[in-house]
Formats: sequence, structure tokens, C-alpha cells
Amino acid sequence: MTFLDSARLGHGEPLPFTEPQLVERRVWGNILAINIIGIAVSALAADFTFTLGLALGGALAILNYRWLQSSLRDVLAAGSAKTPPGTMLKFVVRWLVVAAIGWGANQTGYFEGAGILVGLFTPAIAIMIEAGYVTARTIAARNGER
Repeated sequence: MTFLDSARLGHGEPLPFTEPQLVERRVWGNILAINIIGIAVSALAADFTFTLGLALGGALAILNYRWLQSSLRDVLAAGSAKTPPGTMLKFVVRWLVVAAIGWGANQTGYFEGAGILVGLFTPAIAIMIEAGYVTARTIAARNGER
């Protein structure tokens, strides 16, 4: 049973809020909102190097997320049971690039490593928010609410 199968009411139709394009749009919006809110709170409550690290980590997370989307679309567009050659290498290189930029920025002394790491977690937080939203909406739909 897939996620979309479990997000169906008794009549076999998927719930409208589980459409992949809507989920993707909400996750993207959540990533941006979390980054903006995080940077604003950090600017008020943390030191400048942490805030810069958070901003860089968030930017790297956005870059990584978009790069991952592009890679996955390429894999799915191939329409084959086997992944295209070089797919694994792209995933590894993507993380090496992100890690190298984060490490290099931290070495300058202007970006705190902890801030970079926290910023890199924004997609994970955004996905957890989306999971909570879909869960709440599914429970509400099964109870007859809108």
C-alpha cells in the first residue's frame, strides 16, 4: 500500500490535497518560510556568525532540494526499471559540493558551522510539517469534516 493509496476515502479517489503538485508546492513554501522565519529569529536572538551560517545553510538546502528534484525528474523521465548511468554519482557529487561549500564557508570564520547545519535541516522540517498537515487533513476527511 502506497501513501496515496492510504490517502483515499472509501470510494477509491485520492484526497485532493494529496496531489503531488500540491504537496510539492506546499513543501517548497514551507522550506522558504522556515528559512525566512529562522533567519529573522536568529538575527534577534543569536550572534551574527550563526545567523550568516543559518542563511548559508538554508540557501544550500534550497539549492540541494532543487537539484534533487531535477535529478529525480530525470530518473523518472527515463521510464526504465534501471536508473540511468551516473545517477548515483550525481547524488554523491551533490552532497560533496554542499559539504565543500559549507566547510569552506566555516573555515573563513564568518559562518558558524552549527548555523550551517541547522539551515541544511530546513527541508526535513518542511517535510515533517507537510506530513502533519496531510495527516490532520486525512483524519478530518475521514470524520466528514472539510
